[in-house]
Amino acid sequence: MGVAGHDAIHFELADFLVAVRLARRLSPTWQVMIESRDGINVVTPLLRPQPDDFAVVLRAVERWIEEESLLAIRYEIDGRNYVLQAGGADWTKAPGARIAPTG
Repeated sequence: MGVAGHDAIHFELADFLVAVRLARRLSPTWQVMIESRDGINVVTPLLRPQPDDFAVVLRAVERWIEEESLLAIRYEIDGRNYVLQAGGADWTKAPGARIAPTG
């Protein structure tokens, strides 16, 4: 059994390049794996033995979500799915987004 009673935490991202950015953000502190599950990219940081590591990972990903203007991502712990939300969405960063001309 892992830290805080959890074996692992898995963050799900549809876009591979976004998954790579999350993995790079987490990699200075945690060992990180990226795998594909049914077309979804899953980023899994390997938790360290510190008692608060689970919370530290969640806070780091929450900050990253806000910086990326993603609004929210899904994650899995112990076979249960949750949503981590932060900040607001920036629709101008969405693939294929266009800003309507004014005036």
